[in-house]
Amino acid sequence: MPKRKFSTLEEFKANLHKEGATLVEFSGAKVPCILLSQKKYEEMLQKAYGKKMRADTLLDIFYDGKDVFVDVQVKFLDADFEENYLFYANDMIEFFETLAESGLISLAPDSSAYTNSQNVFIIQLPRKDAAEKALEMIKANAKKHG
Repeated sequence: MPKRKFSTLEEFKANLHKEGATLVEFSGAKVPCILLSQKKYEEMLQKAYGKKMRADTLLDIFYDGKDVFVDVQVKFLDADFEENYLFYANDMIEFFETLAESGLISLAPDSSAYTNSQNVFIIQLPRKDAAEKALEMIKANAKKHG
């Protein structure tokens, strides 16, 4: 998975994931959820349908002592699906706390994620410690100017 590079705050802001993220209920626990457009979600499901899936998730953290951005890279190893979702982490501490706690991340269409947990595609992180490390870095850097 190629690592994306951004050099200015404007480049980061221009590449933020537009649909956003939320937390959803799954089996009585909260799971962080990246929202996708209906079209992108359907494309992902079509590529995954009927296949045994393995997903690789990488959290790429960028920070300057004030602003923290996390580029969440999701790649399905058995399907032709690879996406990056860039978030401004300073405003998403609870999202990353839940990610570190659950070791799960989910994808859902932005139109129905709030009402129907059946439309949620859940991925187990290959390495939960990466989410824990990301959370520590986010808290340490967001705290300085919070």
